[in-house]
Amino acid sequence: MLKELVNFTDSLKEQGMANIGVVPKEGLHIVLTLKREDDQVYWPPDGFVSEVYSKKMESLTPFLRDCAAWAQAAWMVNTNKCFDLPAKGIHSCSPFCLAFKRESLKGGAKYTDAKVKLPERVNAYFAKAFELLDDEAEKQRAELFKYALNSEEKLDAILSQIPAYESLKDANYIVFYLNEPLEVYQRANTKYLADKLFNTNQYNVTVAENVYGTSDFFNGFPTKKAYLSHQTASFDIAGRISSAEARSLFEFQDIIGRNILPRPLPIFVDRDELKQDSVALFKKGAEDGERLGYKEIIETLYDKYKNDIGNYYLLFYLAGEIKDFDFVSKFDYYLKDEAGKPWQVYDYFSINYKPLVKNVFDLQYSILVSIFNNSLVVKTKAGGFQYKFFDDIDAKYCKSDNTYLLVMKYRKAFYDFIYKSKRQAVTRLMFDDILQTSILDDLRLDEIKNGNHTQNFSIRQKLNTWFSLAENFEQKNKPSNTMANKLRAYREFIQKLTKNEASIETDEQYAFTVGQVIYYLFTKSKTADTSYKRLEPFLQQVHAKELNKALARLFDTYKHETFSSNFRTPFAEVMAYETKTSIRDLMPTTLAGVFSQNALFSDKEKKEEVETESTQTEE
Repeated sequence: MLKELVNFTDSLKEQGMANIGVVPKEGLHIVLTLKREDDQVYWPPDGFVSEVYSKKMESLTPFLRDCAAWAQAAWMVNTNKCFDLPAKGIHSCSPFCLAFKRESLKGGAKYTDAKVKLPERVNAYFAKAFELLDDEAEKQRAELFKYALNSEEKLDAILSQIPAYESLKDANYIVFYLNEPLEVYQRANTKYLADKLFNTNQYNVTVAENVYGTSDFFNGFPTKKAYLSHQTASFDIAGRISSAEARSLFEFQDIIGRNILPRPLPIFVDRDELKQDSVALFKKGAEDGERLGYKEIIETLYDKYKNDIGNYYLLFYLAGEIKDFDFVSKFDYYLKDEAGKPWQVYDYFSINYKPLVKNVFDLQYSILVSIFNNSLVVKTKAGGFQYKFFDDIDAKYCKSDNTYLLVMKYRKAFYDFIYKSKRQAVTRLMFDDILQTSILDDLRLDEIKNGNHTQNFSIRQKLNTWFSLAENFEQKNKPSNTMANKLRAYREFIQKLTKNEASIETDEQYAFTVGQVIYYLFTKSKTADTSYKRLEPFLQQVHAKELNKALARLFDTYKHETFSSNFRTPFAEVMAYETKTSIRDLMPTTLAGVFSQNALFSDKEKKEEVETESTQTEE
């Protein structure tokens, strides 16, 4: 893994991506310039200029671009390797730069609690920073820089002349730079990194003038934590990397932290052409200021290389952490059924929802949005998409607690399915669980507003998806008799049943008829609440005997109403049917019966139902 990342970083640098996207820290940047007169170098008290950088700025001024480059060559590796231990308040590590947050100065949140105030630690900081210098002239200039900043009074004297200082927040940085060529900064930085790139220097060895040590790339070294250390291993460390490799990994970590690369990030390791073309796409997106996504990059490469896309590592990084890193041997772009045709969602439940799912990204944008209630793949009001495959998710932003649990339970599986072409990651059992749970949630949340069901479209959309795509997630032994085929058979059967041309012979015929009966009886209700919540008591039944009792009670409630002749036989057949099969296992069929066109209405009732629906829609 580390070798591949080192090679990838070299590719980025070869194509000029080492400095793209470098920005200063958010806050106040102050550059001090020394003067030379009569062979004497000094710093005049007014010899500084400053600017504030905010992430809201659309572009950098030349001044801020210089500051960004200086800061890149002056920053610490991490707080454990800064020059301000144990306080860790100074984050620069250069004799030409002093950087800290506003919170460390008088009036800041950390100022009062600090045992030794930051201005009092400046001299100690520079004492360590001066060890990075070999040139005497550079040391003299750095000394002047130190003496301009090494007391609270001196810092106040400069900052009080800058109006923007008063508006800084505690989290904003205050960064002082000495106006020196970037090469001078980089020379000191190279010496700093030579000692700090490895996790620890304890295991460093030198071979042919090259230093080898333990990797610090997302790698802890818990020798002081016995419960994290291997207690029976015969070796102390797993391996070493060279200082050049350690430098590349450090630079890679810096580049991905700039958010100029796609997420997830494909790292091609096999074909040079693919590597070059992919990095060229990364660079173009970064230069244009519009980071290309994984979808755009893969689709662009797919057009050129067709079936050769594969053999790449896929890295997902977020907020400074690697969330997932895996090898993809082959990218399977298209989604096709047994007949070689694209996946198609059919409009079985009459809402004109029938998307064509030709590839994995269609699945992501068309299907995952709806079945996870806009909580995994989030369609924003602006029309864009956000993805929550690895993000922290707050349950209060999900449609329900059940939706939150579904997302957390299955999001990694769909990530593997879409981005790593692991078709086995999502199974029929998982798909059924998602759809059934989500539909039951919609039924529970349904209300009547302006005469319409709030969840009607969502329920029918999911039923369309469930009956159209479920078999595509079968891992093996795909059934020839699909949910869609069965649905057609049930609808033909109920027509015959109403005409006394058939009888209930199977559990599924029973379940579908039950759905039709429940919906028909519900239409006899004159209550204000006609929402789908009323289905819950029936769908919670496990045994047919208890379900039939519940139906009988519902019938008794409306027995004074007039029932159609089409209702009599189906109701009688349902009440007479017995089965030991769990009603829960028949739930998809029951729901199909509820939401299919009801065959139990008489012609007059059908007309009234249509007129009622039209009136509701108009409202």
